[in-house]
Amino acid sequence: MFTLGVNYWPRKKAMYWWKDFERAEVEQEFAEIAALKLQVARIFLFWEDFQPAPDRISDKALTDLGTVLDVAQEVGIQVMPTFFTGHMSGANWWPEWTLLDTEGEVGHPPRLTNGEYTARMGRDPYTDPLLLDAELRLVAAVCGRYGSHPAIYSWNFSNEPDLFAIPKHINDSANWNRLLSAEVRKYSTRPVSAGMHLPLLTSNNGFQPQLLAPYDDFLSMHAYSIYYSLTEKDEPLNSDVVPLANLITEALGGKQVLFEEFGYASSPDGDVSEFIQIERAGKLKTQYLASDEAGGRYYREVLEKLARCGSIGAFGWMFSDYDPSLWEKPPFKLNVHERFFGLTRYDGTVKPSGEAMRDFAQLVAEGKLPQRTIEPLQLTPEEWYRDPQGNFDRLFQQWRGHI
Repeated sequence: MFTLGVNYWPRKKAMYWWKDFERAEVEQEFAEIAALKLQVARIFLFWEDFQPAPDRISDKALTDLGTVLDVAQEVGIQVMPTFFTGHMSGANWWPEWTLLDTEGEVGHPPRLTNGEYTARMGRDPYTDPLLLDAELRLVAAVCGRYGSHPAIYSWNFSNEPDLFAIPKHINDSANWNRLLSAEVRKYSTRPVSAGMHLPLLTSNNGFQPQLLAPYDDFLSMHAYSIYYSLTEKDEPLNSDVVPLANLITEALGGKQVLFEEFGYASSPDGDVSEFIQIERAGKLKTQYLASDEAGGRYYREVLEKLARCGSIGAFGWMFSDYDPSLWEKPPFKLNVHERFFGLTRYDGTVKPSGEAMRDFAQLVAEGKLPQRTIEPLQLTPEEWYRDPQGNFDRLFQQWRGHI
């Protein structure tokens, strides 16, 4: 099996979706996802909307989630809800009650609460008793209500959580993952995973695959060649970064990997490939934007290579480019490249990347999935984490052009 999916925010609502929920919007856009022959939409339970206070879960948000699941079932797809979002599109969205009175540098990613930037620091989501108790309460409320809903594909605990808050110790993150997994399993038999990304493999960021694997049904990974240091300037659409990250995650964790995010930012009209300057943490940074034609080739190459490396599936980032009505709102006003990651454009037309996903899904449906040709790597976590960046870079140079 090879599961094809997409990460989903509505094209006209983005992170403001749950505050302005409309069933008709979900019906239309989930129908588009089904028309691309994709099986799963990964959605995000925006933390401040689902849990407005540590001891209170929003009944409106829970009801709207039920509507999302019902619509998914009606159109023939499934859903991966992601808790504690948290980090999203270059910003950290903290519920106000999770913040301390202490202030610090805004930095990168900047902190937002109730749609406004804040200098207040956040509590530790992995060890703070108030947050841990609240997190378990939210998991119990969601899974207790929808744990057996037929539209649930799996449960996901966060989105690149080290960007939201770095654990003080790897044992803190392992225990956090263990507690959440145990809470889900009181109410649901669907799989769980943790929402990790490339810095898990290239740094000591407080998370390690072998400590997540005992409590997760599969390992998840996100990687973007447009952000990887050895490719972002000279070959930003290198299609070996993603499958190599899959192989390394599998080797370190000893479990199969779902590639939960990959993709590229396109130029506004998708007609050219170019480098632009964006501001990040007060500094200018060069950012690559691809033509849609180049992006389509990239998707086709990555999908085939993931299959040949034994991945159990791939989810594109993301469903749609965002409507211009969002461009002056956080986070898109500053992170302009985040506007254009879609498989579809904001007018609903399908990009070549969306066509690539649809064509690959058709191959899978016809039983023509490329067979695994790259054997699992043999790696040990102890040796890997002595020099994670150096080890990844060396393996990339070894495999570059050979997957």
